[in-house]
Amino acid sequence: MNVLAKANADKLLKNLYIDSPDKLDLESIAGIDNLFIEERNLAGKEGELVLKDGLGVISIDSKIAEPGQKRFTIAHELGHYYNEAVPGFRNGQSDFYFSCSGEDIRSIYNKNINEVNANDFAAELLMPEEWFKKFTTGKKFDKKLLSETAGYFSTSLSATALRYAEAGNHPTAVIMSKDGMVKWRKINSYFPFQFIRPGSEVSSLSYSFEFYKDKPIPDEPELILSDAWFAEDFKYKKDYFLFEQNIPMYKYNAVLTILWDK
Repeated sequence: MNVLAKANADKLLKNLYIDSPDKLDLESIAGIDNLFIEERNLAGKEGELVLKDGLGVISIDSKIAEPGQKRFTIAHELGHYYNEAVPGFRNGQSDFYFSCSGEDIRSIYNKNINEVNANDFAAELLMPEEWFKKFTTGKKFDKKLLSETAGYFSTSLSATALRYAEAGNHPTAVIMSKDGMVKWRKINSYFPFQFIRPGSEVSSLSYSFEFYKDKPIPDEPELILSDAWFAEDFKYKKDYFLFEQNIPMYKYNAVLTILWDK
């Protein structure tokens, strides 16, 4: 996580005396700086931030149905504001425009580092590391915990899983695949395996493979062999089982796969 983006989010929460998720009102935060939030058809984009003459508009795509994803998109655009626009104002700039695709908002790897930093800001704003650890530490990691945590922070299951891979203390890996290929992965240091080749094909040993064959995939976690994802890892172990939970993203022909050590 980018240190400056994290610091910007933490500073904002501290300055506004926000000390719990139920006090985190994104519209109120935006309004303090004359930023107005609207929903409209963005024609292929999921978020925009336009700043001109001291006023700003955050637009989110009206086709986003999941409330947690809407909140993350707004927080992402606020990230652009506090990470880039506010420093720009100090240097005499007045107009800014940011247009963000779904991949910009969901990916942890991006050639445009500003998009990555905006995601880091959003994750820290919505799920501050201190609060996140306090809520999850000492609890068994499973689908139920992810759901409870997502509910507590009013975030999507996918954003919550990714945050757990960053800040949680149970061996966890999160993998994004699209069109049957691995796009990116986030693996915490507790996890027994660390290497997945970007761009590799999703293995037929994984339940996510069934998604790309237009077959139903389990709603609940299932045990799989580590071979399904980590056959190339130099610490590979034969007959080693992991839990796999898949979150299909039909709109993008993508799957977010959550793995954890049993």
